[in-house]
Amino acid sequence: MTVSFRMLLPMLLLCTAGLGRTETVLGVYIFQRHGDKVLAPAQLTDLGYAQMFLTGNYFRERYVSAGSSRRISGISTDFVELGQLEASAPDDDVIQTSGLAFLQGLYPPVGSTMATETLRNGSSVQAPLNGYQLIPIQTLQVGQDSENNPWLQSTISCSKAVISSNNFFSSAEYQSLLRSTKPLYESLAPLVNQTFQPEQLSYKNAFVIWDLLHVALIHNSTTTFPASSILTDAVMQELLGLANSHEFNLAYNASDPIRAIAGKSLAGQVLTALNRPINTVVPLRQMI
Repeated sequence: MTVSFRMLLPMLLLCTAGLGRTETVLGVYIFQRHGDKVLAPAQLTDLGYAQMFLTGNYFRERYVSAGSSRRISGISTDFVELGQLEASAPDDDVIQTSGLAFLQGLYPPVGSTMATETLRNGSSVQAPLNGYQLIPIQTLQVGQDSENNPWLQSTISCSKAVISSNNFFSSAEYQSLLRSTKPLYESLAPLVNQTFQPEQLSYKNAFVIWDLLHVALIHNSTTTFPASSILTDAVMQELLGLANSHEFNLAYNASDPIRAIAGKSLAGQVLTALNRPINTVVPLRQMI
């Protein structure tokens, strides 16, 4: 599903257009994956934590901050109002922690002054962590432990979609790429031989091979993963393109719509969510 820097943030807005360029943003649906992570057992890195916090802060500046021209109508700016926001994530450590980091950026700590409450007896209580705001994330069973699985389709419960995806492996396109890219993947053996057996070095494992090398180039020292003339920028770009095509074809086929059932389900959720700000008495402003 995600094969670049492992963070996907497509966003759909429900807007009402007025005269000229004026508009009123009534609600926002944000779909995000996660930040930088290490391989199985998958966990969010400090870099990934920072990425997600900054991403949340970006959306804060765009849709929550008081001075934004795109501020969601009626949204609370400093203190989160849980009735205005709903967050959910699969039962997966990387995605859950990414969600927490994102929400920290969206509604950061309010500071000791704003986070102090005076009780009836006159004493004052200051919230912990400089007014850290607690935002619950609803846990979904769909996609459970997905980031420890090299193929995200295997985490869904639609057997017909899984069968459809497997049909890609018998297609002419797959067989052609398997043959034409064999020399490329075999040339990577000195770099990945501690993880992959020789028979695994092929287009069949396009994503996991690219992911391993991508993580190594970010986190491994030059001692544990020395620079190599084999792994040029051009080669990494080619591996990324192959990984993208591999994952795309496992998730979509124009003549076999069931393969894209996960995307269709997401589209339905988006439409349902974006109707809530206008069709409910107490509108939900954000879904994450």
